Amino acid sequence: MTYDPGAEAPQFAPPIDADRFREAMSRVAGAVHIVTTAGPAGLGGLTASAVAPITIEPPMMLFCITKTSSSAARIMKNGVFCINTLVAADESLAEIFAGRTGHHLEERFATGTWSKLKTGAPVLETALAAFDCCFVEAKEVSTHLIMIGVVEAVEIASGGDALLYTHRKYQNLLVD
Repeated sequence: MTYDPGAEAPQFAPPIDADRFREAMSRVAGAVHIVTTAGPAGLGGLTASAVAPITIEPPMMLFCITKTSSSAARIMKNGVFCINTLVAADESLAEIFAGRTGHHLEERFATGTWSKLKTGAPVLETALAAFDCCFVEAKEVSTHLIMIGVVEAVEIASGGDALLYTHRKYQNLLVD
């Protein structure tokens, strides 16, 4: 099958039960990240597990965010974001940036040690990897935005256990 940009959009079967889909997706392990931004629109950040590389040349990343999120608007206005891949020890930060602790916007950055690379977006000092990106575009898909950025700088930790999310709870992946 080849891609034909002029072809009619495919017709899909009626959607499956949302609860059943959510339960199936809870079984898929995903790395936990904090996506941050800073600039004229202010500081912002969120916990995300829907993160992926897109291309190597140029280096590009994507993450998904609810389109009603105030962080989505801040990222688009600031034009920058950083994807910080968390270590197991940063589970409490994942909870803070997921909005489960009552910390709001700038308050979230009172925990953890933060620095900057090239774009000015906050970089978590304990991150396994940090991908400092310039925002390129957002693609709307149903209730979410796929946020795309070109990677301007990376920071790589020397080690640590990765924080994963599966079965609706945090787990850690032991790495040698």
